[in-house]
Amino acid sequence: MICCVRVAGRRRIEEEQAVPPAIEDEVLRFAHFDIHPTERALRLGGQSVAVGARAFDLLLALARRRERLVTKHELLDLVWPGVVVEEHNIATQISSLRKLLGPQVIATVPGRGYRFTARPAEGGRTPVAPVAPLVAPTAAASAAVQSHLPHHLTPLLGREDDLAALAGLLQRYRLVTVVGAGGMGKSLLAQHLLSRRGADYSQGVCWVELASVHDAAALPPRVAEALGVRPGAGAPLAGLCAAVSSLKMLVALDNAEHLLDDVAHLAAALLEAAPGLRLLVTSQAPLRLAAEQVYRVGPLAVPHGPLPAGMAQTFSAVALFAERARGADARFVLSDAGAPDAIELCRHLDGLPLAIELAAARAPLLGVQRLAASMRDRLNVLTRNRDAAAPERQQTLRAALEWSCGWLDERERTVFRRLGVMADSASLAFIQQVVADEEGPLDAWAVLDALGTLVDRSLVAVLLADDEQASSESGEPRYRLLESPRLFAIEQLRAVGEEAALRRRHAAALAANFDAAWDERWSGSIGALRWAVGIRRDANNARDAIAWARAAGEPATAVTLAATLYQALPRAAHPERMALADLCEALAEQVAPLLRLRAWTVAVRPMMHRQQQESLAVAGKAVALARELDREASDRWPLYSALAEWTCAASVVECPSVDAVAGALDELARLEDPRWPPQRLGWGLQAMRLANAVRSGPERAARQLQLTRRVVSCLEAEGQDTAPFMGTLIDAELQCGHLQAAIEFGERTLETLAGTRDEYSRLMVRVNLSLAYLAIDDTGRARALLQAVWPVAFQFGIHALCSDSPALLAALEGRLRTAARLAGYAEAAFAARHLIRHPLEVGIRERTHALARAALGDASFERLLAEGRLLRDEQIAEMAFAADDAS
Repeated sequence: MICCVRVAGRRRIEEEQAVPPAIEDEVLRFAHFDIHPTERALRLGGQSVAVGARAFDLLLALARRRERLVTKHELLDLVWPGVVVEEHNIATQISSLRKLLGPQVIATVPGRGYRFTARPAEGGRTPVAPVAPLVAPTAAASAAVQSHLPHHLTPLLGREDDLAALAGLLQRYRLVTVVGAGGMGKSLLAQHLLSRRGADYSQGVCWVELASVHDAAALPPRVAEALGVRPGAGAPLAGLCAAVSSLKMLVALDNAEHLLDDVAHLAAALLEAAPGLRLLVTSQAPLRLAAEQVYRVGPLAVPHGPLPAGMAQTFSAVALFAERARGADARFVLSDAGAPDAIELCRHLDGLPLAIELAAARAPLLGVQRLAASMRDRLNVLTRNRDAAAPERQQTLRAALEWSCGWLDERERTVFRRLGVMADSASLAFIQQVVADEEGPLDAWAVLDALGTLVDRSLVAVLLADDEQASSESGEPRYRLLESPRLFAIEQLRAVGEEAALRRRHAAALAANFDAAWDERWSGSIGALRWAVGIRRDANNARDAIAWARAAGEPATAVTLAATLYQALPRAAHPERMALADLCEALAEQVAPLLRLRAWTVAVRPMMHRQQQESLAVAGKAVALARELDREASDRWPLYSALAEWTCAASVVECPSVDAVAGALDELARLEDPRWPPQRLGWGLQAMRLANAVRSGPERAARQLQLTRRVVSCLEAEGQDTAPFMGTLIDAELQCGHLQAAIEFGERTLETLAGTRDEYSRLMVRVNLSLAYLAIDDTGRARALLQAVWPVAFQFGIHALCSDSPALLAALEGRLRTAARLAGYAEAAFAARHLIRHPLEVGIRERTHALARAALGDASFERLLAEGRLLRDEQIAEMAFAADDAS
């Protein structure tokens, strides 16, 4: 605990800083609020707002000392005179003020104190800091050169950590380069740092703008002019070095990217000549000096998903958008309805401050929703900066990108524009495959060199092993153009007539990689999870390539990509997997036999819960083709996998005969090679499990439990996620009559899945766990589970398979008329999809019918059952979970 005790002698601080009576009662007016000292009132937008006494005193103390930093000890003396308090009281009051007035009003200077940063009201008198300094200025300070910083800096949002980190670097090193993409806010960050740290240097700080300097010979005169020194005789650089040799200050060289070598030479000379000098450089690329410390500025924070407006604006990207949009039109308010669009807009703009500011200038005219929808055409939309005094390169998004790319040589420009076909991050090997020419100077090594320059110049981002999309296994980095530079690169690609050829290269290279990955998946050389993660890193590239292949009439490319991507996507991506499977089925007849077999194998799976008879027909075609190919194949795995898929499909629909399924199981046993890896053997085991699941009897139930455990063990051995099969294990325990074991296992599994996004596995566990609770008549827990199950079951298209349970729940709760109608709905749902009831589902149905028929009588039960067969899907949820019985 940190406490501060002040003795009476320290009261002289207040005396030294006494406010002159003439302005003691002056109203202090700022952008959106006024402080009335005499009335001790705070007005926000003209309306009085409630604020605590200590918070008001703190705000007033900071506002009256707005020209400088105020330390924590000072604030304790001013706001809590003669009182013993803990330092965290300051932070508490500061937090309440920021919630009331916004985060931009008070800035924290880590380890030192606070600074008031609100803008004075336009047209009003700027509040003057009337307080006397704590110490008299030194001779060195009085001789400080002009800083050339703007009198009023634009508020800095979301960069407090960057400021603290930069300040720490400058304490330890004499040359620090702030590196980031164009429009990332490097200059504003550096300006705020100089503004806050000027007192740390005896001769102050100086800002030197280099963007307008296009000749190396003009660099020394520009620096000399800014510093206000007269160079000595001789060469300009030597004369400048002689003139600054005694200076003790911090100098910022802003926008060095277009003269990197020359600025590096200048910086090295200045540091050698002036031991008391420290340099802060802003640039899109490092200077590459041994003494240089590089600090890369990243994008502003963007929420990962939709949030209400208040929560969204705690993220710096959204806060900047809302603040700048209000600046463009004071009537602008970011509503809860508009917040998701603002979040999506900031995500499209990669959290880039300049792009967000340009978008905010358009927000009052277009509205947030339309503005977000226009981001594919952002280079033609973001053409207006609200600050007309900003440099020309910052007036439009296109101008900023042209400035960034204008300093590349021809080879680097070629690599940059060709990277536009990458829809997301990509590995170095893949980039070289697509970008390099088979013949000519742009070979793989030339691509590597150019890529290094693009990374240095912050046009390409590097995703390292710790990043979400980087390889956690090999540690190899991936490379990505941000969205706005990518759109600019595609424009350049079209302008030189290369887009069609590069898109073909991109799709062909990715299809070749995915084709090899398909075989690798079943080889046993890689675990399933690790394999899937590797494929999913290229998911966006695959989606773009599939779209191109379909439009270009390249069915083999589309099927190769779609089948592999389908296999890698998680079950939670159900709609996309369904679409990929449909694509494979639609194009299967247009591709070569081996690829056709792959397409049909994929097409079987998603239809098992949607159009089951079609699923069985596709599986039959796959088996027939596999038998033809098997005559000339040494590896019998293709036939084994096709036959396993047919068995799975036949086990859940009304198939021609039980003997056909039994024969398929016998053939699978003959085809199975014990030397196969678990990745292959698992297919046959799942087919056996499903075939046994639809046949009742204690021996089959025990066999089913044994098979399910073997499947899980097999999946664990291959490194695959076993979560999707936990519901099946509960089901198997139930078939064996192990009710308590099923409940305990189900509850543990739900806890394990609670922190994941695996909605499908959670769904299946809840379905089977609800069956266990219905079996012991625990309607409370069963109802809670089924209410969570029903909407998700619709999402995954398996609501028909879950339709018996709500009927039994209603019967056990005494809602017998509802139970009869729900039973009728379940009959119609199973019949429409030609589904076979699982033994447990048969038991549920029989129990529901018995309870309802006994209570209602045969005639009434049959009438209500017939009514239920006519119910629509959207009517079921309200009826199933109503409090009372239907009339």
